[in-house]
Amino acid sequence: MKNFFKFLFLLSLSLNTLAQTPDCNCRTNFEEMYQKVKDNYAGFDIKTSGKKMKFEKMSKSTKAAASKISDPKACYELLKTWTAFFEDNHLFINHKNTADPAVDLTNVTTKSAAQPVQPYNSEEAFNAYLNQNFTKLDPLEGVYESDDRSYRIGIKKISDNNFVGFLVQKKDENWTVGKTKFEIEKLPSGTYKTNYYYADFSSEYSLGRLIKNYFIIENIYKFLKISPLPRVFVDNDDIVHKIPEYRVEKLDANTVLLTLPPFTVPNAIEYTKSLLDQNASLIGSSKNLIVDLRNNPGGDEAVFEPLFPYISDVTIVRKGSKIRATQENYILLENELKAVADVPQFSGLVKKLKILIDKMQQNMGSWIYAPDISFEPIKDIKSPKNVVILVNKNTASTAESISLEAKQSKKVVLMGSATKGAFDYTEVRDWGLPCYEWRVAVPLGLSYRLPATQYENKGITPDVIIPDSEFDWVAYAQKYLNQKP
Repeated sequence: MKNFFKFLFLLSLSLNTLAQTPDCNCRTNFEEMYQKVKDNYAGFDIKTSGKKMKFEKMSKSTKAAASKISDPKACYELLKTWTAFFEDNHLFINHKNTADPAVDLTNVTTKSAAQPVQPYNSEEAFNAYLNQNFTKLDPLEGVYESDDRSYRIGIKKISDNNFVGFLVQKKDENWTVGKTKFEIEKLPSGTYKTNYYYADFSSEYSLGRLIKNYFIIENIYKFLKISPLPRVFVDNDDIVHKIPEYRVEKLDANTVLLTLPPFTVPNAIEYTKSLLDQNASLIGSSKNLIVDLRNNPGGDEAVFEPLFPYISDVTIVRKGSKIRATQENYILLENELKAVADVPQFSGLVKKLKILIDKMQQNMGSWIYAPDISFEPIKDIKSPKNVVILVNKNTASTAESISLEAKQSKKVVLMGSATKGAFDYTEVRDWGLPCYEWRVAVPLGLSYRLPATQYENKGITPDVIIPDSEFDWVAYAQKYLNQKP
């Protein structure tokens, strides 16, 4: 998944967007951003403590440099350097590709010419190969169509554990018939290490799973087998427990996998509650549970709360936070409340916003203090004995904070790689800047852990590091759990 962390839900709540003015320039954007950060950023005093002279000197030089810049790309790079001073992953410039380098069409054409081409100039030609070798085909081989019908793909075995996926129908001038779309290596676990090529020929590795007549490249595409006619088709259990991206899946007699949606999507709470309610018996009767939080960008921490009864054997304490009460922060929250007040799936957010707005009005110029919250274990609920939570470098924000909370339970082991390191500063909102349709994202709150304990840019180190040589992390966690008493 590309740049997944940038798609924060709260930033999509378009508040006070400012139109580009006739005298728009880089300096105008900098001055606006400087003011918003200095006056409203919860971490401003901590981040500039002992460095205020350095900060002001850098800000003065940035302002001078911005006065001489007219190119949006150069402006973006300059302002991004300024925001980097704070070393806060939640403070950044959000934009609509305005400052992104334009796609180099010459480079794409060059990459297209270099992309391997398989020796089949049509779907009919590849079907002829499949028919001639029908009795010797690997179950993965065949013609597939993507779930959005954008691609018709042929998959062919090229060696003992290696396959190639290629176009059997033309997509565009660069993606013509025969071009390799992905490369596949079958792993000992029975899953597939897949290197998928995007439209610009950049690539990404992802896990592939063959579920009867479906080949799924996780977080990228699902492909339905068209020919040869599959021997077996997915059934209702597959459709419910194996094919969905977010699911509860029984891996073996002892182990269940729970893959949660990003906490950023509007219906994440309802979806997660429904998922757990429908599978309560399956989860509760399993010895082991794997919770997959990889690539989860965070969002509403309440999404994880229905899971506490299954993973906790002690009282879990959620550390409190404090939020900076300023006039501009107050206006932001009021505008956000107006935007979501009548949307049913935001009822929890609406309740929270009303409390914040009321407290902010009473404490203007100071701070709002949110106390610690305790979650007591439920003794009469059936739950797994052992729990692994999978995390990686893209586990961020509240997905990190709830992982830290879960570790309070003796049943829980964090496994994977160090997390993003973006959850010391919270309650991220954004302001529209005067030029280029840019917005500046700023955290309004900070954790009570600060300044004593800091995770920013360091992340959480898991209890068990998964080696770089391991590609199927779920299979690794499954094996780990099945070795426990």
